[in-house]
Amino acid sequence: MKTVYFVRHGESVHNAAGRFNELDTPLSERRTKQAEEIAERASALPIELIVASTLKRAQQTATIVAERLGVKSESSKFFVEGLQASRLLGKEVNSSEILEAIKDYHGNFTVAGYRFEDGENFDDLKTRALSALAYLEERGEENILVITHGFFMWIIAAAAVFGNELTAEECQGVIRGLDLMENTGLTVLTHGAPSNKAVGRLPTLWQLKVWNDHAHLG
Repeated sequence: MKTVYFVRHGESVHNAAGRFNELDTPLSERRTKQAEEIAERASALPIELIVASTLKRAQQTATIVAERLGVKSESSKFFVEGLQASRLLGKEVNSSEILEAIKDYHGNFTVAGYRFEDGENFDDLKTRALSALAYLEERGEENILVITHGFFMWIIAAAAVFGNELTAEECQGVIRGLDLMENTGLTVLTHGAPSNKAVGRLPTLWQLKVWNDHAHLG
């Protein structure tokens, strides 16, 4: 059985300031401690490999965790944040411009082919999430820690539960039904676990075991 521990990056400068993250937004100085706390927690897990989003805030988090665990860290574009319209990056999250854009984006998320400006749409996100899960399946390691991002973790969870048949409506339901992961929150997926007796021993692929566990933050 393969176990993948997903961690949202530590708080970024823009998270702290209430702004949309830009591609290379770094961790905030006072919240680098979050990365140290998840590193301490992860030290009790049998992690064999760390895979991190290529974005700076994830890379910085991965460096802290890798140094604490003494394991190899690799980078993958599969796990970057869902790409938003470029004109919104760095803007205040509560500004009228952002609020209107979010309303437009989520209001049309299930419309076939809909895309908000130059950002990723549902089809892009689904394809990337399924590719990310396939990449993890193919890795030889059985215990992997992935440093990724809040919005994209919703897509990963939806793709894990529904697989190739995932629809935009199902994905939106997951987004509405699960809290946004806290910075350094922990989510656990397993692959190849024994069949669930409660559903007549149906074969299982990915299973969502834990969502947004942030007990290490106090």
